Amino acid sequence: MSIKKNIIITGGTDGIGLAITKELSKNLDNNIIIIGNNMSKGTKIINDLKLNNLEFIKCDLSEKKEIYNLSQKLKKLDKIDVLLNNAGAIFSKRQINSDNIEKTFALNHLSYFHLSMYLLKSLEKSPNGKVINVASNAHKRYLLDLDDLENKNNYSGWKSYCRSKLLNIYFTYNFNKKLKTKVTCNCLHPGFVNSNFGNNNISIFRFTINILKNFLAITCQKAAETPIELINNKNFDNVTGKYFFNKKEIKSAINTYDEKIGDFVWKESLSYHNKQL
Repeated sequence: MSIKKNIIITGGTDGIGLAITKELSKNLDNNIIIIGNNMSKGTKIINDLKLNNLEFIKCDLSEKKEIYNLSQKLKKLDKIDVLLNNAGAIFSKRQINSDNIEKTFALNHLSYFHLSMYLLKSLEKSPNGKVINVASNAHKRYLLDLDDLENKNNYSGWKSYCRSKLLNIYFTYNFNKKLKTKVTCNCLHPGFVNSNFGNNNISIFRFTINILKNFLAITCQKAAETPIELINNKNFDNVTGKYFFNKKEIKSAINTYDEKIGDFVWKESLSYHNKQL
């Protein structure tokens, strides 16, 4: 008798996340829980696919309190085998959440950190617990401003997005160094994807992104191949702290290997995590 694998996919109602959900849910030994902020989308996916191994939970992942409440629900599982941190967005205008934290930083980086930390013990109950972070080669575009992680000065949606992806990589590379856990943690570049990403923005910003998608983007199904490989291929069960593209390990930008910056990012992220709800 096979033991079901519990897989959590954030941002699972759209784009890459949805493509991964559809593929992994074909295996009935996978118990898939998708996390998203749009109840109507989540309900439609559940109704359309009509699978007993698929569940949707609504959560605004830019809000720490909601992430905590989500984690309490997920801890009821006997174990968690995979946490795929995929949710993300780009905001053309600076926005803040209820804790007065800039939303790109909160959603694209802190949600990865918070959920991974809250669920660590559940992941450790799996024989091969995995955290997989969807980053991007956009991390190569800008350096971090260590005095302005929340993008308060001269806000740019694109720059804030790129820096959030850089933070994803620092988080990945420091996960096992700081936590001394058997749970593995890797990140990946999915490629430039033809999805609904960026459609939450004003018309000109959205128009520019969509023009680029028409000429340069790959399909969500193609982009889903690398995270699916990291989840399914047993050869990656003991691999950790790496960056992948096209199902192969690649090098990230040289600055991502700076241990002092990595230490700083971890400490700052942990301070946000430890703040009282």
